[in-house]
Amino acid sequence: MDMTGLRFGRLVGVAFDHRSASGHAHWLFRCDCGREVVAKGGNVRSGGTASCGCLHREVCAARLTRHGHRADRRHEPTYRAWQAMRPAAATAICPRWRDDFADFLADMGERPAGTKLVRRDADAPFCASNCRWAAVDDRAARAVHGWARRRGMVEQGVTA
Repeated sequence: MDMTGLRFGRLVGVAFDHRSASGHAHWLFRCDCGREVVAKGGNVRSGGTASCGCLHREVCAARLTRHGHRADRRHEPTYRAWQAMRPAAATAICPRWRDDFADFLADMGERPAGTKLVRRDADAPFCASNCRWAAVDDRAARAVHGWARRRGMVEQGVTA
C-alpha cells in the first residue's frame, strides 16, 4: 500500500524507506511536531504508532503534572522541597500543607535558588509561621570549618 501523503494520527507518509528482513515495509513519516521518523507501515495503519513519540511524552507529562509544577524529567525545586518535608513522620506538618501543595506554595512562594526549607523552631511543626527558605551552603560551610578546626588546620591557615 502506498502511504505517501496519507495521514495516520499525527503522522503523514513521506516516502517508502525500506523493507525489513521479515518483509515488513517501513516508511518515512513526518510528524505534526516537525520531526521525521521511520516506522513499520502496519503499525502506523493499525494505530499502534501515531506520532514520532511526541504524543507519548505529552500524555505522560500531563499525567504527571500537578499544580503546574513538573519540569521535563524531575519536579521543580519548590515541589521537591514540599515532597521531602512530607515523609518526615517524626515531625508534624500543619494540615493545610500536609496534602495540598498549592497551599504550601501560596504560603512559602517559589523556592529561591540555592536554598532549602528549614524550620525556625525544630520542635514546632512545619507551618508558614515556622518555616523559611535558608541558604544551603551555610550548614555545609560550618561543617567544613568545624572539621578543619578539629584537625588543627584552621590555626595553620589551611581551610578545607
